[in-house]
Amino acid sequence: MESAAHHFICIRELYDLLLVQLSLEENPSDKTDRVSIARLARASRLTSGPALDVLWSKVTRPSQIMRLFPEDALQLAGMFGGEYTLLRPLKESDFVAFDKYAPRVHFVDFSKSFTGLGAGCEFLSTIKMHRNPIFPHLRSFEWHPTTRFNTVGAFHLISREHNVPRDEFALTMWGNISSRDAGPRYPAPEFFTGAGLAETIDSFRSPLSSWLPDVPSLSINTGNYLAKQVLLQGLQSLSKLQHFYARASGSLGAEILDHLALLPNLKTLHIGDEDEKSISLLHDSVRRRELTTGSASFPALESLEIYGPYLALTTFVMLITSQFLHAVCLNVTDAHPIDSSIFFELTAPSGRSSLLRHFAFYTQDHAVADHERRAVFSMTSFEPLLACRNLETLDINFDAYKVEFDDADLEKMANAWPHLETLKVFSRYTQQFCWADPQVHLYTLWSLVEKCRNIRRIEMPVDARVCSQFVPPRYPSHTRPATSGSFSMEKIGFFLSPCGSPAHVAAFLNFAFPHLIEFFAGPPKNDGTCRTQTWAQVREALPGVDRMWRALRLAHATPC
Repeated sequence: MESAAHHFICIRELYDLLLVQLSLEENPSDKTDRVSIARLARASRLTSGPALDVLWSKVTRPSQIMRLFPEDALQLAGMFGGEYTLLRPLKESDFVAFDKYAPRVHFVDFSKSFTGLGAGCEFLSTIKMHRNPIFPHLRSFEWHPTTRFNTVGAFHLISREHNVPRDEFALTMWGNISSRDAGPRYPAPEFFTGAGLAETIDSFRSPLSSWLPDVPSLSINTGNYLAKQVLLQGLQSLSKLQHFYARASGSLGAEILDHLALLPNLKTLHIGDEDEKSISLLHDSVRRRELTTGSASFPALESLEIYGPYLALTTFVMLITSQFLHAVCLNVTDAHPIDSSIFFELTAPSGRSSLLRHFAFYTQDHAVADHERRAVFSMTSFEPLLACRNLETLDINFDAYKVEFDDADLEKMANAWPHLETLKVFSRYTQQFCWADPQVHLYTLWSLVEKCRNIRRIEMPVDARVCSQFVPPRYPSHTRPATSGSFSMEKIGFFLSPCGSPAHVAAFLNFAFPHLIEFFAGPPKNDGTCRTQTWAQVREALPGVDRMWRALRLAHATPC
């Protein structure tokens, strides 16, 4: 009689779910799940194939591939910092194991070169002489080429003519790569037919358009080590680009931005620090094009993240014509006074305000000799965003401004955003240097409970110096039920917040957020140890926090 386990495994969908659960990388140092999958791979023919697919779906070290070849065909010369060298010419029979596992590889991550990936990349050119592409079903490739750790050889995993990788490519460079650094440490045998390191570097340094994978998602973090004109030519050779990330590449310049603005299917744009000159030139180019051809700029953009001076960001946002923009993260890099103009430009296009769901606004700290000369930011500047009825996330963090945020502002947010899930408001400068007490009071959070039924996370300073028990406005007595809803509040964080009666504070939190999972709070810098102890007493009076946190961690750590 067949067991229940046999019937379970015979249902491929259920077995796949089991493998996915076992492969979750909650703790990369924990090898238990990988060992379990390996046991399933060896258990029977029924379980072997799908388990091997999971085990070999991702390669993070070249040695995983080198172990697939016979020991008499190659050896590692030098234990540390060595290279693989051929002992004899490769034969077709040497690829039996390789052909079994290489087609299962979908993801390669060679981006951790600074930690040393180990030897093996130098052997990939030889493999490519026999198998091109090396990984025919490769979907994603993350790569940090460097001669120091000899990872330039991973260049041979790319095959533009075979559309490999197919979906994603991420290139990171933290230094120049020159063939002058390619001196051989170990002599190549006479029968060696692969490309040497110097030849590989020359291929890598050839025009980007000749080898850059034509993928929908491209991440370029190359600092100043890749010329803008070279990058522009590479981007112009792509036909499928939908998601572009270049956070660590400095200013892209007006030409690249203008090219990106014309892409009809660009959905994601996450870029680094753009200067005012580049944005100004982009503005002029876009306006000329609008007058001559009437073409739109960034017509399909859905997600934007950008760094730059305030006026430059305002101009950039104004140029976006997309009606699909739903996620925006603006990082202001100067101390320019902030008004409502940038938020008006963001929401002004017809229909866009109803689509915006996630908004983040950050400012970077700038040294100012006189603290009193710091610009003041009033939350009333955010009023154009109140028209975004479907907003789910508001994340604002000010380092360079004094922020005015009070109960009335919170009430407006609660009334305007019924679908709000995450609210994070913080000004490190206001709390740490002005010694200012928070202007939002603890009991005002009740408006979020009543009007934002999806609220999951609140992180902000509050004034919790309460001396009386909370009574909900609509209930004249203390007969309020012990629970206010069935949703699970994921996290509450009260930064630099003064605390009053621990009993009253805890009673309110238990009453308003009965399913709270995680809680942390701390007093202002000018408060003493007693205030820290007060918040500790509040946490001790939240019986569900630690219990639900432990249950959540256990659920993630234990395979179903």
